Amino acid sequence: MTPRFLRETVFALLAVLLAGGCATPPRGLPQILPDREGRMKQGYLYYLDGAGGGTVKKNWSAGVRQGLLEAGYPGAGEMFSWETGLGLIADQDASVRYKRTKARKLAREIQRQAAGYPAAPIDVLGFSAGTAVAVFALEALPPGVKVQNVVLLGASLSENYDLTKALQRVRGRVYLYTSTRDPVLGILMPFSGTADRKFNDPGAGIRGFVLPAHASARTRKLYAEKLVAIPWSKTLESDGNFGRHFDNIKMKFIRDHVAPLFMAKPGHSTN
Repeated sequence: MTPRFLRETVFALLAVLLAGGCATPPRGLPQILPDREGRMKQGYLYYLDGAGGGTVKKNWSAGVRQGLLEAGYPGAGEMFSWETGLGLIADQDASVRYKRTKARKLAREIQRQAAGYPAAPIDVLGFSAGTAVAVFALEALPPGVKVQNVVLLGASLSENYDLTKALQRVRGRVYLYTSTRDPVLGILMPFSGTADRKFNDPGAGIRGFVLPAHASARTRKLYAEKLVAIPWSKTLESDGNFGRHFDNIKMKFIRDHVAPLFMAKPGHSTN
C-alpha cells in the first residue's frame, strides 16, 4: 500500500464519518436564489462550494439557499463551480494554478456583474476549499472593482496566507468563522493539506489568519480594519452550529448569522 493510497483512503473514510450526516449532499441549483431578474438590482452573491460539491447533482448549497431566503436577502445569486468534477480528494488536491485559473474566471464574472449593475453590491460566500478560490478571485480583480462583503466558512486556506491584496478589493469586511472543534479541518488537514497546498499549516478555519511576518503598515491597517474573525461559541448551538465543519452551512446558521452580514445587519453575529 503506497503512502498516497493510504492518505486518500483515510481522507475519504474520515470525510464520510465526519460530515455530520451530510455525506450524501443535497441537490441544489446553480442559481441559488429565485426571481433572478427582479433581484439583480438589489445585489448579487457568489457562493463557492466546498471540495466534492459545486455541481447541480452534488453540492452543499441547500442550507445556504434556504437560509438566505428565510433571512430576506434581497439580491440574486449563484453557485460558482470551480471543482474538478472528479470528487472530494481531487478537488482538495487540485493545484493552486488550477484554482487560480478558476478564480480568474470568477473575477471576470464579477467585473461583468459590476459593470451591468453598478449600484448593486456584490458579495462572496466561500465554504471549505471554496474559500481559497474566493480569495484568489479577489486578488484577480483589477483595482477599480471591489466586492462589498466576504464571508469565509470552514476555511481550509492556510492560516499564514497573505490577504493584503485580497483585502484591498473589499469595501466592507471579510468575515471569517472559526472553530477549534472542526474535525474535518483538525483531523483531515494533516492528510489532505490546505486548499493552497500547504502541509505544515492548520488552516485558517481553526483559529483564524495570522498577520504575515514583517507585515507593512499598510497590511497591518488592512487586517485591523477589514478582517473580522468570529470564533465559535456555545451561543451558536441554538442554530445547529456545534463547531463542526458542515454546521457552517446549515439553514438556521446561515439565516441568523451569515445572511445578516450581507444585509448590513450583523446583529449578534459579530459579538
